[in-house]
Amino acid sequence: MNIYIKRVKNTQGGIIETLWVNYTINGKRFRKSLELENTKANYKRAENEILPMLKYKLMNGELNTNNKKIPTVDEYMNFSFELHSGNRSESTIYGHIKNYDKYLKNDFGHKSLDKVKASEITLWQNKLQKEYKLSKSYILKIRGLLFTMFEDAIENEILKINPVKKVKSLNQTEDTKIKRLELTPFKTNEINKILSVATNQDKNLIATLFMTGLRIGECLGLSWDCIDFENRTITVKKQIVNGQIKNILKTSKSKRIIPIIEALIPFLENQKKLTGEKNSFLFLTKKTNKHYHSAGKIREQIWVKTLKKANIEYRNLHQTRGTFISTLISNGEDINYVSKIAGHENVKITLERYSQYIPVQNMNFGSCFKKIGTLLDTESAPKKN
Repeated sequence: MNIYIKRVKNTQGGIIETLWVNYTINGKRFRKSLELENTKANYKRAENEILPMLKYKLMNGELNTNNKKIPTVDEYMNFSFELHSGNRSESTIYGHIKNYDKYLKNDFGHKSLDKVKASEITLWQNKLQKEYKLSKSYILKIRGLLFTMFEDAIENEILKINPVKKVKSLNQTEDTKIKRLELTPFKTNEINKILSVATNQDKNLIATLFMTGLRIGECLGLSWDCIDFENRTITVKKQIVNGQIKNILKTSKSKRIIPIIEALIPFLENQKKLTGEKNSFLFLTKKTNKHYHSAGKIREQIWVKTLKKANIEYRNLHQTRGTFISTLISNGEDINYVSKIAGHENVKITLERYSQYIPVQNMNFGSCFKKIGTLLDTESAPKKN
């Protein structure tokens, strides 16, 4: 199947160019108008959106029969993921697939798209709230996968109605808020307690996360050429996502150089003794001496066990990053610099997430104007005759 341009004369004698596709079914050639004028924008849309949709229809026998086969949620969700893959990072795609497999597939995967009812979605989201104890925001995030998939189906003329639009929103209660989505920084005594029970590489890895603010994938992607002991810097240039080494990071500002703080040096020096001669990566699995596969492995094999041993309530591993950033800000570090070493796209993101940690010193507020007030009193006072 491919796009071609058809040229016809209009009534004024000019030429009109329109976009068409041709394809073959059982050896017979067919042509179909896309009902679009040939412009750069339309051609790009046809190439990136319409053509993949038509190929999908052709594959399912929908272009040569009046009895359309309605795909299942499982089939069309995979198509939807593929359709939007160009606008999403690999880590985002991986997260969406993981959420679909865990929370959606068993309930909806086997159903054809036209058989999914709004009432079923309502019951499903109630289950996520009551049984899984997920927050409203997290449920809406997962539900968004269904919403996008059904919108794609409408765009591709498979359905006419998106059932998600008929579903009422959830009422959030305090006891169902998921703690892993909230920022709850670790206190200094908690960090010390965690490090005191961790050993060897586990201790060094956790210390690195707490004292660099690196994302988990970025930390796993550190190699020894990224560590400059002489200048005390760490260069962040790659990450490990789902077992693959990626040179493309989360944002354009993620590739960065961050300082090695004094407290971290002993941990890095100790880790150098453990893995410096074995592999280019800092942190290696005990069994294979190769880099870790994903953040999930660190959470399961190290983080959960260490928190339990330290008798500290579970918090998401990503909270190490939030702890680093919030601690710097609450201690008066320049927020622009903190945003830079955190790898945020811009300081606005840092402010939106961490503004509550900016210290307010009301005691001396306005003191800088005292001298001006004095000058006004002396200079503006009327002179006595």
